[in-house]
Amino acid sequence: MQAQEVSQENLVKLTLESNATLKALKKIVDKGEKILKLAEICRKYETEEEKVLPFYSSVLTANIQEENEEQNPEELTMELVKVMADYVGMENFWKRYNKVKLEQLSLQHRRAQLLEINGKLREMLKQYLDGISVSDEVLSKFNPLFIVNHQSNLSQPLSTSTAQSGDKPPPTTIIEAAHIISHTL
Repeated sequence: MQAQEVSQENLVKLTLESNATLKALKKIVDKGEKILKLAEICRKYETEEEKVLPFYSSVLTANIQEENEEQNPEELTMELVKVMADYVGMENFWKRYNKVKLEQLSLQHRRAQLLEINGKLREMLKQYLDGISVSDEVLSKFNPLFIVNHQSNLSQPLSTSTAQSGDKPPPTTIIEAAHIISHTL
C-alpha cells in the first residue's frame, strides 16, 4: 500500500513537472515565432546591400586587433571562457546592432544640423518678408529695406564694403535702363 502511495506521489510530481516544462517550451516556441515575424517585417526595411551581405567583416586588420588586445589585456578565467562560448553565435547580431546604432547617431547628428540650418533660413525669410511688407510693427523696427523719400530709418548708412582707409572704394556697377529694356523685351 505504501509503495502505491509513493508511486502515486511520484506520478503526480512527474505530471506537474512535465506540464511546467511543456508550458516553458511553449513560451520559448511562441517567442521564437514572434522573433521570426519581427525579422520578416524588418527584412522589408533592409537595404539591398544588407540583404546581400547581412554580416559585414571586421574592418580591423590582424595587426590592429593584436595591438588592441595588447592595450586591453584581460585575464581569461575559465568562467569567462565558458560565458564567452555561450555567446559566440551572438557576434553577428551585435555587429548589426552596433552598425544600426552608429547610423542612428549619425542621422540624429545630421537632423540637428538640418534643424539649425532650417532655423537660420526661417529667420532670413522672416527678415526678408518684414523688409518687403509694410505694417505698424515693421515700421517701428529697424528696417534697412524701407526707404521713403530717399531716406531710410537708419541713423547712419550701412557700410557694405570692408575697405580700409586709404584703399580705393569698390567699383560701382551701373546698368542703364535702355540696356535692361532692350534685353528683356
